[in-house]
Amino acid sequence: MTKLILFSILSWMLLLPGNLPVGADKYPQHYFRSPVDIPISLAGSFGELRKNHFHSGIDIRTGGKTGLPVYAVADGYVARVFVSPSGFGKALYIAHANGYTTVYGHLLHFNGAIGSWISRQQYSQESFALDMEVPKGLLKVKKGEVIALSGNAGASAGPHLHFEVRESGSQEVINPLEFGFDVPDNTPPKITAVKIYPFDASALVNSSDKALMFGVTGGGNSYSIKSPDTVNVSGNIIFGLETTDFSDNSGMKNGVPSLSLTVDNEQVYSHHLEKFAFANTRYVNSLVDYPLLIHGNRKVQRSYVAPNNKNDIYGKVKSRGIVSFTDNRAHKIVYTVTDLYSNSSRLVFWVRSHPPSGRRPENKIEKGVQMMHCTEDNHFVRNDVVLDIPKEALYEDLDFEYSSEPQVPGTYAHLHRLQNEDTPLHVYCSLSVKPTNLPKELMDKALIVAVEPGHRFYAKGGVWEKGFLKTQIRDFGDYSIAVDTEPPVIRPVNVKTGKNLRGQGSIMMKISDNLSGIKSWRGTMNGKWILMDYDAKNNLLTYFIDEHMAKGKNNFLLVVTDGVGNQGRYEAVLTR
Repeated sequence: MTKLILFSILSWMLLLPGNLPVGADKYPQHYFRSPVDIPISLAGSFGELRKNHFHSGIDIRTGGKTGLPVYAVADGYVARVFVSPSGFGKALYIAHANGYTTVYGHLLHFNGAIGSWISRQQYSQESFALDMEVPKGLLKVKKGEVIALSGNAGASAGPHLHFEVRESGSQEVINPLEFGFDVPDNTPPKITAVKIYPFDASALVNSSDKALMFGVTGGGNSYSIKSPDTVNVSGNIIFGLETTDFSDNSGMKNGVPSLSLTVDNEQVYSHHLEKFAFANTRYVNSLVDYPLLIHGNRKVQRSYVAPNNKNDIYGKVKSRGIVSFTDNRAHKIVYTVTDLYSNSSRLVFWVRSHPPSGRRPENKIEKGVQMMHCTEDNHFVRNDVVLDIPKEALYEDLDFEYSSEPQVPGTYAHLHRLQNEDTPLHVYCSLSVKPTNLPKELMDKALIVAVEPGHRFYAKGGVWEKGFLKTQIRDFGDYSIAVDTEPPVIRPVNVKTGKNLRGQGSIMMKISDNLSGIKSWRGTMNGKWILMDYDAKNNLLTYFIDEHMAKGKNNFLLVVTDGVGNQGRYEAVLTR
């Protein structure tokens, strides 16, 4: 009898589609159908490490095409709609009876009654951009109903569907694959490198006070370090790992949700990314090797929890992940990475410990102008610059560096070098800059700019306060003041005055601005507002011709305004 029951259980398990996720006992399995009618192939995974955020869902590949049907994964109602030139572009949030909300992003087009209701709201508010809660039950959907078409809207690098599952109450995001979607995965994560960091002034790696990266060899689920010799370490050390995951039907590099580190069989660090709150998403900048990410797009996960890193993804962590090597022994280091379906890989290597010499290397001497403490508000002031860094902004104490250089061509203030771009900031900081030789008539066109190599300017805005231009920044770097006196440029793509548009489906206009950026646009037909979709990454405004354009002659006017109030205008008489 026992054998029969066991056989039945095993048979049932073999019939399940794909592997069971780790959280199969915590989340409803197969309550949700797939949001697409093609096999799910991932272009991006949940929790993937990206600059300034953990990826909050899965990116489903659509074969490089837009216009695929997107389905409601279960009965529910539209709880929120989002339309913007950036972010998710066009997105729907559907609440379900089981306490979860699903999100569908980068859409091309909203379907049926949903699309009609959204269009009415846009015309009522005379705004392309929307972020609205929808009255409960107003827009009900059934499981399997086509709610939209897939697209490439917003901050999307290519056609795909961004799909999320959230707890409706907390709005925390959960890995959608925890809910039993059929994504075959029998492939263990791949490990590509390990990085070893001296943590303080007296620590060394192979006699160097610089962090060293080591390639690995191996495959399958077993790896070792390429270095032919044992790595020599001394003092306080932290470790980091570069690893990626793959599913069976996709060659895309995805993130690995679970990682642990042991030293001599004792666990010193672990984390597991199953769910997170959006308030914590920017802590990714403390988890990764931030300079390596922004300069080389390499994603090394540091096995270290900074003092002001308040993320809750961490498991057992000893001494914040800092390992002290003070003896003359060899030590076994083991990294284990595990994907959602319990496929795992291990990297095993040895380090040889040496007692610290106690000598402070010359290049470790503090060279900053002020010590910033991560648990305190910090105020930095010079004659013509003021920087306020709130206590939530820094992940750890910072020996803050500052220098001032003569103004570069096209600016009206000294070049203020605030620390460097390799140091991340968690929240916004207040920056005030005093101008130099700025004509009074240009004050309303002035703004703070980040100055990149080659003297490229990126607008950061600003308002006048007691003779200083003041704005909010979230990145260290070089800052100055510039002015924008040029109006936005408008270039018609498929219209010109006097053109007969009979049989034409749209009016398209290219818009651009030289510095302060596009703030708003307003298109009218015969004096009445018309809806123009804005595709910011392609600088394209599109009006899909509808009943708001009359038969016969029509007066079309487009006014585009930049960040300091300069306006560009385009007028044409168009016939339909």
